[in-house]
Amino acid sequence: MLVRKHQPGKAFPGKRTGAIPGEPIFPDAGASLLELVLVLSLFGTITAMAMALILQSYKGAQLRLSTSTLFDSGTIALNQMTRELRMAGYPSAKLFTSSAVASSPGLVATPFVTVTAYDMVFQADTHQDGTVEQIEYVLAPGSQNLYRNSTLKNLNGTLASSQVTTLLLNNVQNRISGTPLFAWNINPSDTQSFPLNVQTIYINLLLQSSGNESGSPASVTLSATCPRMNF
Repeated sequence: MLVRKHQPGKAFPGKRTGAIPGEPIFPDAGASLLELVLVLSLFGTITAMAMALILQSYKGAQLRLSTSTLFDSGTIALNQMTRELRMAGYPSAKLFTSSAVASSPGLVATPFVTVTAYDMVFQADTHQDGTVEQIEYVLAPGSQNLYRNSTLKNLNGTLASSQVTTLLLNNVQNRISGTPLFAWNINPSDTQSFPLNVQTIYINLLLQSSGNESGSPASVTLSATCPRMNF
C-alpha cells in the first residue's frame, strides 16, 4: 500500500490554504457597507436637488399664471376706464339748441364733477343711447377695491338711483403705496374753473395679487392716457 506524503507548506491540489473545502468565500463585508452608504447618500442628494428644481419650476409656473390673470383683469378694467373717461362731457351743450338745453338740462353731460388722486366723477353718454350717466371711479382710503358707481341723469338734471360695480377686488395697491391712481392736466385756453377745464386724465394702476402657491405675490403696473374727445 502506497502512502503519499504531504510536504509541509504546500497545499493539496484543488484545495486553498486556510479554507474549508466547499465553503463559499465572501468579499470584505465592511467595504460593501461603506459603498452602500455612499450610494444612498448620493441618491438622496440627487433626489433632493431634483425635487428642489421641480418645486422651483412649479412655483415659477404658478407665479406666471397669477401674473397673467392679474394682467388680464387689470387690462379689462383699464380699457373700460379709458374708453369712458375719453367720453367725459359727451354730449355737450353745443350739440343741442339753447331751448332744448333749457328745458332738458339732463341731455348735457358735465365733463368732470370731481377730480382727485383717488376719486374721479364725470358725466357721459357712454352707450350713446341718449341717456347720460354720472360715473364715479373711487378707491376708498386704505382700500384695495376699485369701484365704479353709475347714476342715470334725468332729463330735468336730477340724478336717479346709483348702481355700484366692482372693477377690481383686493388687488389695487395705489392707496397703500401712496401712489396716485389719477393725475391730470388742464386746458390753458379753457376759461372754465377746475375741474371743468381738465383736458386729459392719466391712470397709473398698481396691482398686486394676494398670496399664492408660488410663495411670491404677482405684481403688475398698468397705465393709460385719456384725453377728452373734442366734442
